[in-house]
Amino acid sequence: MVNLPKTRASRDTVPVIPALAGILNEYRRSMGNPEVGVIFHSGSRLPINVNNLARRVIRPALEAVDLPWYGWHAFRRGLASNLYEMGAPDKVVQRVLRHSKPHVTKERYIKVFDRTVLEAVQKMQARIEELRQAKGSRQQLELEFGDSFGQPMTAAAESPTTGSLPHFSTLRPAVGQQNTLRSMGSA
Repeated sequence: MVNLPKTRASRDTVPVIPALAGILNEYRRSMGNPEVGVIFHSGSRLPINVNNLARRVIRPALEAVDLPWYGWHAFRRGLASNLYEMGAPDKVVQRVLRHSKPHVTKERYIKVFDRTVLEAVQKMQARIEELRQAKGSRQQLELEFGDSFGQPMTAAAESPTTGSLPHFSTLRPAVGQQNTLRSMGSA
C-alpha cells in the first residue's frame, strides 16, 4: 500500500543534482518511460519493498567494502548535514528535505561537524600515511650524541665487532653531564 505524503511540504517537488537527474531519467526510460505512477517498482507497477532492496542489494554492497548499514534515514541525515556544512541555511535544508517545520530538520537531521575533531582525524591519517611511506622506503636513522670533546658522535655508525649500532653504555656523556647523569642514577 502506498500512503500519501504527510504534509503539504512533503508533496512538493524534490530538487536533485544533474548527475542524479540523468540516472533517474535513464531508469525511467528503461521502465517504459511512464508519465505518472510509482517510480521504483518491481515490474508489476507495484512499489518495490525497500526493506527487501536494503537486504538483497544495499547491505551486501556495503558489506563488500566493509561499510555498515545505518538505515534509510542515514541518507537524509547525511544529505542534511552535508548541505549545512557546505553553507546552506537551515531553511534551505528544511525545504530540500521537505519538512514542514525547520526545527525538525535542525534538531533531528542536521549533524554539525566538529572541525577540531575532523582536523585531528585528518592529521592522524596524514601521519599514518607518512609512516607507511617511510616504512616502505626505510632509511637508517642517525642519532647524534655529544662526546667529551664537544664533537658529535653518530650512533648510526656500525660497531666493528657486532655489525650493529653501538650500545648506549659505550657512549660517553658530554662534558658537564657526568654529574647530572650520576645523580639521576643514584636517586
